[in-house]
Amino acid sequence: MKKMKFFVFIIIVIGIISMPITSIGDVNQNNNIFNVAIKNDKDSGIQQKETEQELFVNNPEKILTFDFKAVEKYDKPLIYKIKYPVFNNKDIENKINSIIKDLANDFRNEFYQYEPTSNDEKFLFNLDTEIYILKGNILFIKFNIERNYNTYPNPVKFYETYIMDIKNEKFLDIDDILNKGYEDLFYNSVKEYFFNNYGINITKQSENYNDVKPDKEVYKKVFFKEDYIEVFFYDYKKQEEIFIKIPFEKVLPYIQSNYLDIETNTTTVLINTSVEKIETTTSTTESSIEKTEITTSITENITEKTEITEQTTKAENKSNKSTKRKIDKNKPMVALTFDDGPSNKTTNKILDILEKNNSVATFFVVSRRIEKDSEILKRMDSLECQIGNHTANHKDLTKLSKEQIKSEIDIVNNKLKKAIGKESSMVRVPYGATNDNVKQVIEYPIIMWNVDTKDWQSKNAKSIEKEVLGKVKDGDIILMHDLYDSTAQACEVVIPKLIEQGFQLVTVEELLEYKGIEVKNGVKYFNGNAK
Repeated sequence: MKKMKFFVFIIIVIGIISMPITSIGDVNQNNNIFNVAIKNDKDSGIQQKETEQELFVNNPEKILTFDFKAVEKYDKPLIYKIKYPVFNNKDIENKINSIIKDLANDFRNEFYQYEPTSNDEKFLFNLDTEIYILKGNILFIKFNIERNYNTYPNPVKFYETYIMDIKNEKFLDIDDILNKGYEDLFYNSVKEYFFNNYGINITKQSENYNDVKPDKEVYKKVFFKEDYIEVFFYDYKKQEEIFIKIPFEKVLPYIQSNYLDIETNTTTVLINTSVEKIETTTSTTESSIEKTEITTSITENITEKTEITEQTTKAENKSNKSTKRKIDKNKPMVALTFDDGPSNKTTNKILDILEKNNSVATFFVVSRRIEKDSEILKRMDSLECQIGNHTANHKDLTKLSKEQIKSEIDIVNNKLKKAIGKESSMVRVPYGATNDNVKQVIEYPIIMWNVDTKDWQSKNAKSIEKEVLGKVKDGDIILMHDLYDSTAQACEVVIPKLIEQGFQLVTVEELLEYKGIEVKNGVKYFNGNAK
């Protein structure tokens, strides 16, 4: 067996699977999209040419091999299109596909209670997987994810990347395989991108570009290919996550030698994509809707429901224990805001942290979650948190008629009045999108933000903490979402840290009042510092 030279690599370029969705009947007996057997579809001409046993036979040295399969699933109005890997190593396969399940469930948890106003409203989760193996020892995985809502102005596109040590079956960070100094290489490449595309000259002192500085916490998302590597970052001009390509020869000097000097056979890769098509109908009750969640087993569902019940009971027992707060208008203050909830599991965690620190926040809620989680709303109210209006169905209001805009606001207020006995006094419009019609129709102050944690994108507690603690100042309105466990984890650090730094955590209403700002209906407010 010859020792492979460090320029030899195996590359797999995986195309995005895009196939028409057709029903082949109900498959209600098993809602786990990864556990249902892949079937032949004679009508579509799709056939499995290899069985799993055939794929991995004649492999006595156990070189890591893999194939791809694809699944399409309806959970009206949700649609999933997912391409996932199948490995001859089941431990590795389970670890990778567990991540995919979590990503799909994040999407589902955000929209499973959505109340479609027409049959045309759909939400698509599209995940494509790419894999590259370095020297038969390091596995690079990239998920290209698109969340496309036909009621939203633009699809949301982002990426997730992972690195795994194949031999030890453990995940690695990029600084586990690259020597110190790669941060400057990545930083200079991103600087060059901004200068070439926008004429922006970024320096290490540029306050508006903290996310591109030479810091290993910034460049966590990396994907290797044969001739280059992809480094991911947030483009503030395009308002989306993108990547740049850095030639491999520039990265080569930084790769730790133990990952280059490896003796191995060529990795076998079989490209055979089979597609499973499943359609399930939406249930008429909330409990049966919850059963369609993409999980590993029914037992996991039961565990999660038990946890939620315990948290709700905990919330009820705590609801009247807050100590009266005192606000000093001469001391710094900020307003934490959370959109798109409430979410029983996550919102209660955040309320626990707020209550423990005798602090409050503002929660902008959507109608589809109000009835199901009315007990959480009561707890918010009892803890003196502010409850804001985030519209009924989270639509881009600039694309609606005046009557439709009014309905989006009224539906939420009517449900709030029924749940907690009062309406909201402030509105946050989806995406911050307004026009003359929106401002004329909304008879409430419109609350924006000036610190965006991008928690929906990173889903990483450390990243969220950095966005807040690295930028916060007196009078800020901070945007988060109480849908993600990573946001709740970040709050465990952010809330006590802000208090330690001398900030008072107040509601938006309190912030504007104590900053002496007279609020007006239809006017946008980004922070408490402009009168």
